[in-house]
Amino acid sequence: MRVVLATEAIKQPLTGIGRYTWELASRLLEHPSVHSIRYLSQGRWKNSKEVLGCGTSKGKGGNGKKQKEGVFYQQLVRSKAVGNVYDLLYPFLVKARVNSKETDLFHGPNYLVPKLDIPTVVTIHDLSTIVNPKWHLPQRAARINKSIIRSLKNASQIITDSQAIRKEVLTYFGLPEDRVAAIHLGVDSVFRPRTFANLQVPLGQFGLKPGSYSLCVATIEPRKNIMRLISAYRELPAQIRCQWPLVLVGERGWNSQEIHQEIIRAAQEGWLKYLGYIPQGLLPLLYAGCRLFAYPSLYEGFGLPIAEAMASGVPVLTSNRSSMPEVAGGASLLIEPEDEIALREGLSLALQDEGWRSRAVEEGLRHALEMTWDACIEKTIAVYDRAIRQ
Repeated sequence: MRVVLATEAIKQPLTGIGRYTWELASRLLEHPSVHSIRYLSQGRWKNSKEVLGCGTSKGKGGNGKKQKEGVFYQQLVRSKAVGNVYDLLYPFLVKARVNSKETDLFHGPNYLVPKLDIPTVVTIHDLSTIVNPKWHLPQRAARINKSIIRSLKNASQIITDSQAIRKEVLTYFGLPEDRVAAIHLGVDSVFRPRTFANLQVPLGQFGLKPGSYSLCVATIEPRKNIMRLISAYRELPAQIRCQWPLVLVGERGWNSQEIHQEIIRAAQEGWLKYLGYIPQGLLPLLYAGCRLFAYPSLYEGFGLPIAEAMASGVPVLTSNRSSMPEVAGGASLLIEPEDEIALREGLSLALQDEGWRSRAVEEGLRHALEMTWDACIEKTIAVYDRAIRQ
């Protein structure tokens, strides 16, 4: 088959949907069923070097200029005026490039697919803008919701990252079940257990020692529930907080001013360290070196950090909502994320109960092996086949 993949999401820093799109771009290229793949971004064809070059940040931290360009692009598309113009132009930009003589299928991996005269597939990562618009800028939520509605009408087949989001899509929009497929994301092989000797020097640059801290990797925004995590951690006995301080990794997100004020306060109290954005090459080391990975998010489409932490051989505490129990697969401690007492008690148990910790590590490693990018690609190809046949 001849595939066109939309690659607007691939930009520095490479996280979330960008990483998903990059994995598709790199692995579909090598699949025997894909005779050709072309990359389209904002109406321009991009060669494989331009697209796949962003993925080098997984091992080397990326290019500073490209990271600045990625941040600038994110700020630009958040502009209401720019967003509205782009939404009007996007279908014409794609139609001008894609036709049935050269292409069998178009895949929009980031919520967006225009109406075309060829089969199309769209990936809907979550419905957070519909479930709770307050988690987003109002104009951004409105734009994304319009795009989702249009794309669901236009797409031949729909992919979600989890069964939880598949059920939401079916429930909210009343679509036929055979049009929506849940395909789990994969865990990169760089996320694996490490020895003390392998971790000591790289963690030392952050003032950390292997096994000496709890970790949360998330964009700093209300949906990630960082405020409650900090509050619950503050209520732990001082001995626990001092022995295993909380380390936060993630970029500044929307509506995060109050969260950052709490981060500063906790850091001044001596039991929290905020590292901000960390290059992809160092993230696996931070995962493997933590005593506990805490991810009490209020809502996720998948929750890839949960899988990455399990693959790194560390215990995980996460929420009992949306896709997170599905990704955890019975190997993590599940808590009610809006119950601060339950969160505090969960943190205490997960940090101190050696019996539970050993079981969580063993079961987590086993479950993480089931989530691979190869499996994701095979199931994606099967969706492509269905779209073309129908």
